[in-house]
Amino acid sequence: MADNSGFERLFRQHYTELCIFAKRFALSDEACEDVVSDAFEDLWRSYDELEPTALRAYLFKNVRNKCIDYLRRVDTRRQHAELYARLTTGYDSADHMAEEHERERIVAHVLSTLPDYTRKIFTACYVDRKQYREVAEQLNISASTVKKYVSKALAQIALLRKNNKKAEESVPEKVRSTL
Repeated sequence: MADNSGFERLFRQHYTELCIFAKRFALSDEACEDVVSDAFEDLWRSYDELEPTALRAYLFKNVRNKCIDYLRRVDTRRQHAELYARLTTGYDSADHMAEEHERERIVAHVLSTLPDYTRKIFTACYVDRKQYREVAEQLNISASTVKKYVSKALAQIALLRKNNKKAEESVPEKVRSTL
């Protein structure tokens, strides 16, 4: 069984020093206290097995390791939160999702009505994310020709969206809210 008086003396002697040491890892005061308390708890479990001359070194090494573990856990949580935020950005409301779906439906419809050559150019620029110059080189045409075809496709998309918006606005609000 551990020597209570020796352990208490060790605790009083090193607790503040270990908290200051933990603070060097940029932990909050509360996190420092938790880490140091956990290190003393570990020491209590192993107290009888350790050499009295090794106790201080044991505590410092244990606090250091616990600080690193703590920082890794915090960083992992932060990374998960950032990933979740990126994945859900723009999808925070049903209206936005419906709007996005409608936009995709319009683009798909316009693409299906475009002549093959125009569709090929538009897809290369907007789906494959190629620059006008790249598409022009591949098709052996000028970049201004690529721009003309893309502009034609975008104009058709804008026209269809405008017509859909007008048609939607002509439906009474009471009816629209039930759809």
